[in-house]
Amino acid sequence: MKLNTMAAVMTFISKVEDDSAGFYERCAEKFPELKEELLKWSKENRKFEKNIKRTYYGVITDTIESNFSFEGLDTEQYEFDTEIPQEADSSWVKKKAAEIEGKIKDFYLKAAELSESLLADIPRVLRKIAKKREDRFLKIQ
Repeated sequence: MKLNTMAAVMTFISKVEDDSAGFYERCAEKFPELKEELLKWSKENRKFEKNIKRTYYGVITDTIESNFSFEGLDTEQYEFDTEIPQEADSSWVKKKAAEIEGKIKDFYLKAAELSESLLADIPRVLRKIAKKREDRFLKIQ
């Protein structure tokens, strides 16, 4: 799906943050050795979404004026599956978490790049969260 507006981007952000948080919560139940870290990530994901929404609502008039600042942002390359196979082990969870973190990080960086010229606060918060995602990606590898 192509995203053109900040509202569409916010909808996708809510989806990826909620989906990934749910994935981490389900994996934390199945893999006690990863529980602490995954529950921490799940909690952070929900905070990331709230932080972006707070920033978005704080600059909503700028957002309305820059309605098409995300033109060409396609969700297809950033989507991920959160199903946990029956045979999954902690190694699989780590690989899957790295994939999820990488895709969300790339999405945030692309959204920040596309909106940079029209919005100031949104790209800044997206880059900040992308950096945290990069740290997670490196940690889980």
